[in-house]
Amino acid sequence: MAVVQKRIEYSGGDVYEGQWSTEGKRQGRGRLKLSNGDQYYGEFMNGFFHGLGVLNVANGSKYEGSFELGRYHGFGVYTTTEKTKYEGQFHQGAAKGLGLVTFLDGSNGQPINEGKFEGFELRERCSATSAVQKARTNAASAHNHEFWHYTDSVYQCHATHKSLK
Repeated sequence: MAVVQKRIEYSGGDVYEGQWSTEGKRQGRGRLKLSNGDQYYGEFMNGFFHGLGVLNVANGSKYEGSFELGRYHGFGVYTTTEKTKYEGQFHQGAAKGLGLVTFLDGSNGQPINEGKFEGFELRERCSATSAVQKARTNAASAHNHEFWHYTDSVYQCHATHKSLK
């Protein structure tokens, strides 16, 4: 399937810059700015967020990591508007599996909020070290991918290098 580069401004105010399939779907790497203020940059498949990406929500929350068919899925890092962070596994758009919660002050709570989660509710305390490391790796990789930006009618590739620390 061939991929082409272009910029589209939708009538509702959304703007997509990046790769398209010849079938007219967002495919490959790109940036989507929604009229509500949300912004996503990362990988697309068949028009959906799919693969590694970063979603900055207008309310101040953020997700960095793996997506599948437009939902958080796999390993990633979700930061709330209050800067509480969940690092771990996601399934079909929700925190589900092993993870770790870190609060704004850098603590993980007493007792520690690490283990098996459903939604953002801790169901069982246990070590989640491996899942947290995979989440951090995916988040960093989502930022370190090279993404296409549209500037003055010319596509330019810029690498972004940010890391979670």
